[in-house]
Amino acid sequence: MNAVLALAPRLQRAGGRDALVTTGLAVTAFAVTTGLTLSVVGGLLGFMSRAEQPVPAGQADDASVYVILAWIAVVLLVVPLLTLAGAAARLGVARRDARLATLRLLGATPREVVGLTVAETAWQGLVGAVLGIVLYLLLLPVCALLPFQDTTFSVAELWVGWQGLALAVVAVPLLAALSGAVSLRRVSVSPLGVARRETPKKMTWLRAVVAVVGIGVFMVISAAAGSLGAAAAAALLGAMALGFATLNAVGPWVLGLVGRVQLRRASTPARLLAARRLLDDPKAVWRVVGGLGLAGFVAGALAVLPSIVAVDMSDDPQGAILVDDLVTGAMVTLVIAFLLAAVSAGIAQAASVLDRRREIALQSLAGTPAELHDSVRRRVVLVPLLFVSVGSAVTALVMFFPLLGVESMLSPQGPLMLLAFLAGGCALVFAATETSRPLLRSVLADTVVRAD
Repeated sequence: MNAVLALAPRLQRAGGRDALVTTGLAVTAFAVTTGLTLSVVGGLLGFMSRAEQPVPAGQADDASVYVILAWIAVVLLVVPLLTLAGAAARLGVARRDARLATLRLLGATPREVVGLTVAETAWQGLVGAVLGIVLYLLLLPVCALLPFQDTTFSVAELWVGWQGLALAVVAVPLLAALSGAVSLRRVSVSPLGVARRETPKKMTWLRAVVAVVGIGVFMVISAAAGSLGAAAAAALLGAMALGFATLNAVGPWVLGLVGRVQLRRASTPARLLAARRLLDDPKAVWRVVGGLGLAGFVAGALAVLPSIVAVDMSDDPQGAILVDDLVTGAMVTLVIAFLLAAVSAGIAQAASVLDRRREIALQSLAGTPAELHDSVRRRVVLVPLLFVSVGSAVTALVMFFPLLGVESMLSPQGPLMLLAFLAGGCALVFAATETSRPLLRSVLADTVVRAD
C-alpha cells in the first residue's frame, strides 16, 4: 500500500497537461453530480416535511400526492446523476489503461494496479464532493424561490442536514473508487492486450434481453397497480427505476447496431471513419449521448402533461393548484435532466478527444486534414444523438401506456411539446459537444506521438 500511495501522485504528474485536464473534467462531473443530487434530495425532504404538517379544515390532503410525485422526480433524476458520476470515474480510461498496463508488464500486481486507480478516482470524487456541497449551498436560495402548494419553500425545508453532507463526502468517493476499479477489469486480466490496443469483445444481445425484461416488469406492475393497494406507489417507483436503469445496459449495444448500419452505408471518408469509431467503442459514444437518452426518457414520460392540464379545475381550487405544481415540477425536472445531459456530453466528448490523442496525431501525420477530423467528431455524435433521444422518448411512452391509457396520448399538444423538448435538448447537447473543438485544435497542433 505504501508503494501505491507513493506512486499515485507521480503517475498523475507523468500524464502531463492531458492528465490535469482529465482530472479537472472528472472533478467537475463529480461536483455537478453531488450538488444536484443534494438539491433533488432536499426537495424531496421538503415535501416530506410538509406532509407531516396538519391540514387546515376544509382543504384536501394532497400532501401524500406531492411526496409520491417528488419520489418520481428523484427516480427520474438520480439515475442520470449516478450515470454521470460513474462516467466521471471512467474519464481518460484509455490513457489510464495504457499506463497501468505498462506497469503490469513491468511487474506490478493486479492489486497494486487497482490500488492506484482507486486512489486516483477516490481523490477526484472527494474533491468533487466538497465542491458539490458548495454548489448545493449556492443553489439552496435559488431552489427556495420555486412555488409549490401556493407558497415557496424556506431554506430550512430544503436543508439535507449535516448528516446528508457527511454522507455525500463518503458516498461520492466510494462510488468513484468502485467505478474506477470496475473499469480496470481488462487491464488486470490482459495488460498485453491493452498495450497492443486490441479491440475489446463485442457486446451480446443479452443486453437487449435485460432491457426488455426491465421494461416488461414496469408495464406488468403498471397494469396491476390497482390491485396492489398501498404498495402500488412503492412497486411502481421500484419498477420505474429498474426500467430506467436498463437504458444504460441496452444503449451501447444499440449504438453498436447503428454503427454497423452506418458502416454499410458509408459513402465518404468522414462517414466511414465515424462509423468505424462508433463500432470500435460504442460505450464511449454512449457516455457522450447517454445523458440525452435518459433526458429523452424523462421528456417522454412527461409528454402526457397537456392532457392532465386540460382537465377543467374551475370548481376545485386545490386541484388547480396541484395541476399547476405538476407542470412546475415537470419543467424543473426536464431542465435539470437536459442540463445534466449537456454537462455529461461536453465532459465526455472532451475526454474522448484526449483519449484519442495518439490516434489523431498519427492520422494527422498521415495527411488527414483538420476539417475531416472535425467532420468525423460531429458525425460520431450527431447520428447517435438523434437516434438515442427519439428511441428513449418512445420507450418511455410505451412503458407508461398501461398506467396512463390511450386517453393521455390524445392531446395534440403532447407530441408537439415532446418534439420541442427533444429538439431543444439535442441542440443543447450538440452545442456542449462543440466546446471540445478548441481542444481538438490544440491536439492537432501537437504532432508529437507519445507512447502513453
